[in-house]
Amino acid sequence: MSRARWTILGGLGVAGLMLCVVLVSMAWAGGGKKTEKDVTIDQVPSAVKATILKEAGDKKIEEIEEVSKDGKVVYYEAEWKADGKEVEIKVSSDGKLLCKEVEDDDGDDDDDD
Repeated sequence: MSRARWTILGGLGVAGLMLCVVLVSMAWAGGGKKTEKDVTIDQVPSAVKATILKEAGDKKIEEIEEVSKDGKVVYYEAEWKADGKEVEIKVSSDGKLLCKEVEDDDGDDDDDD
């Protein structure tokens, strides 16, 4: 099972992962149908675009998904590679960074014990 290092607005580790899981899980509370749709950087709200571009810097964004529940957008996911690692962020519709995952391409995280 792969492990990943999550960063939540400056926090690291398990607490960050738990907060990300809680934030995303709250979006799905009460059931509902989850859908994911591929979108381009020009199709996301301007605040989301600004956050994604700030986080990705000069890296090539490989994928952006609009994640919805019952037809209402909950958050956006963006992915890119940096320094041999896969990076994924979740951004709320108003542009707030919800969480960030950094994982080695081989599925292992940076925390070699």
